[in-house]
Amino acid sequence: MAAASKPTCPAALRDELAHITRECSACYQCGTCTSACPNGDDLERGPRHLVRLLLAGEYEAVLISEDLWRCAECGHCSEVCRMDVDVADALARLRQLSREHAIGARCPERAAARIATARLRNHPRIDSIRFAVSMAARGHLPSDLVGGAHMGARLARRFIPGDRGTQASVCDDDVTVTVPFYAGCSIPQNQELHALVHESAAGFGVRLSETPGAGCCGHPSRGSVPSRFTPDEEVHTVCPACDVGLGEVGVSTTPLWAALTERARRLSIPLAAAAPRFVPYVGCLADRDAALRALGDAAELAGAEAVLDYPTLHSGCCGALGGMYRSATQASARLLAFAARSGAPVVTPCILCRDNVRSAARQLRLGVAVHYWPEFFRAATPPEESDD
Repeated sequence: MAAASKPTCPAALRDELAHITRECSACYQCGTCTSACPNGDDLERGPRHLVRLLLAGEYEAVLISEDLWRCAECGHCSEVCRMDVDVADALARLRQLSREHAIGARCPERAAARIATARLRNHPRIDSIRFAVSMAARGHLPSDLVGGAHMGARLARRFIPGDRGTQASVCDDDVTVTVPFYAGCSIPQNQELHALVHESAAGFGVRLSETPGAGCCGHPSRGSVPSRFTPDEEVHTVCPACDVGLGEVGVSTTPLWAALTERARRLSIPLAAAAPRFVPYVGCLADRDAALRALGDAAELAGAEAVLDYPTLHSGCCGALGGMYRSATQASARLLAFAARSGAPVVTPCILCRDNVRSAARQLRLGVAVHYWPEFFRAATPPEESDD
């Protein structure tokens, strides 16, 4: 953990910390929360240790811990707690107190959350170029320089005049449906990927209807700035972080890739895969069982094999917003080593996971391809009937 001077907590802050401590008083330090944490191997001590520091009154040590900011907010720690302590909520409130009182570790995760919060208070979405510049101004540079250069070049193309259309032609009208679609921040800033998402849905007879100016889901700000996008209907999403952020303001979401797979099964639309086998990765914010099941369903329809090891291998933390600014996470390293041994690419339904795991593959010098769902799966054109 980065060295930091020990701050002095003002009385009002200590009172708030004492209140959180009382809510955690049932903890008997079994360690189940830390063992369930998808980021566990990349933490100094984990959520159990943070709660222990609270119970011991070591409030200053809690507030300067990097572990507080490496939390991915997946909620697993609260789900598995044997004493029903809401550990995730306690950590979220500790981060908020850290913000309000300007106390905290100097780590990329904290810097990213502060930049996102400041941006979303005044703008509808995160701009990747401004975000990268702000991180650099605070001394946080990408650990993967090749990946950073590629991302910079891709983002720069947004300012080059030309055709920016994203809609693709769709299937016959009698099998075409239009669904509400929420694209989030990252996808619209990548013209090629944005087009690919629409084209992929079109292959299944689905037209994606985006709401202009929908803005960010709010998740990069770690709950400090809620999403301004509050539709009256359920929306389809392509990012687990968006599911979390929109869920915080009561928006009902459905992962697009799972919906397309279900439509393919129902309408007997054949699927094609880019390789005969793959290693699935669903990250830490997705519903692990549902996301793995959806990838398995797509694999079955495409005649591909989903190569699985123990389930947690496929749902660790890729590093999230801090992933590009520090070395490969242990979860990514284990996943890539397994994929390399299996001779199979990695496929994920999350674009942030794709980018972070690709970056990890470059850092670890492992020649493992990493695909976003529509880069690997597509609706196959049925063969024409023969007259013979």
